[in-house]
Amino acid sequence: MKRRFLFLLLTAFVASALLFSFSSCSKGDDDEDDIDWSKVTVYGYGEDEVINCFNAINSFRTSGTSYTWYWNQDNSTKTILSNLSTFELNQDLCRVAELRAKELLKKFSHTRPNGQDCFSAYQDAGVSLSARGECIAAGYSTGESVTLGWREDNERYAGQGHRRILLASNATKVGIAYVYYPDSKYHYYWALVTAQ
Repeated sequence: MKRRFLFLLLTAFVASALLFSFSSCSKGDDDEDDIDWSKVTVYGYGEDEVINCFNAINSFRTSGTSYTWYWNQDNSTKTILSNLSTFELNQDLCRVAELRAKELLKKFSHTRPNGQDCFSAYQDAGVSLSARGECIAAGYSTGESVTLGWREDNERYAGQGHRRILLASNATKVGIAYVYYPDSKYHYYWALVTAQ
């Protein structure tokens, strides 16, 4: 009888601990109520650091074959790109990037806070261009620094996903935006989206 009572007590304790853990974790980092939206500033099309980022990316794309390469999966051979055209900064794509940058405050991921993949943001922003790629970053205060981070110069193939997006030959348009939120861990959250 005593063993059965201890077993039931232990079972009740484990069950309540699991229930507490589930309820305290289910809120997650993507709870909108934790963000003071009056302190969030959104920077998009036409803003200085967005233009600086745009110019740095186009400079990278047209810098010549010494720079316009990425590793292949074998990490010993490279894909070298030549004669890449510059991106066009697209106002509609900047709206998509603004939406995604705000969402990064709630959930820093290529998966949106609502559980959908990042490319569903195109439709939500009313943009019908075909999606090609997304780059996200946090903690960079300037357009030049975030571009350098996305370049991933010293990474191998697995770490050059952003680089391949910046150097995509089939993408012609780009949207860039970032948000500044002083009460967040990284303060700056960037999103870049491309389309054909």
